Amino acid sequence: MSNPILRPNDPRFQRPDVRDVAGNNRFGDENAPADSAPTTADVYAVSAGDDAKPFTPQYSVQQASRASLLLFLGGIGWGAAAVGAACFLGWLFSWIGWVDIAWMTPIVGAGPAGAAWLLAHQELKAIGAGAISSAALPLARNAYWLGLTGLIACIGVFSAFVLLAIRLILTW
Repeated sequence: MSNPILRPNDPRFQRPDVRDVAGNNRFGDENAPADSAPTTADVYAVSAGDDAKPFTPQYSVQQASRASLLLFLGGIGWGAAAVGAACFLGWLFSWIGWVDIAWMTPIVGAGPAGAAWLLAHQELKAIGAGAISSAALPLARNAYWLGLTGLIACIGVFSAFVLLAIRLILTW
């Protein structure tokens, strides 16, 4: 019977004592000071040290930069906004009859532009933390703004299509 519930005082299930026969902690530091308690009444006071921060992590560059991909995604967003604006103004695809589906281009472009904006923001945070080389900072910053402005352009062109549709419905 090796069940501790059936035999609660079985020595096989008792925890060994951390102190030896002399009463010393077997796992304690032998060179530790006798008492390192703070002398002030504030138990949670910061210990006196020579550094302002007790620990500052040092990162080696661990990630590769994705700034060129993010610039490409932001460019896709701007391209979709430009195609949508050209279709809205009747400059493009009017001879083919694609004006009816032209309102979809800014919707499609909002995805890559928004992804470029959000991922570039994460990349800028990683550059600030030191996980990505600081040489990628200008490209990441450009990708951030290209993605943000591309997203705003796509939303603006789509809003223009919606307002035009509302105006046409109300005057019909």
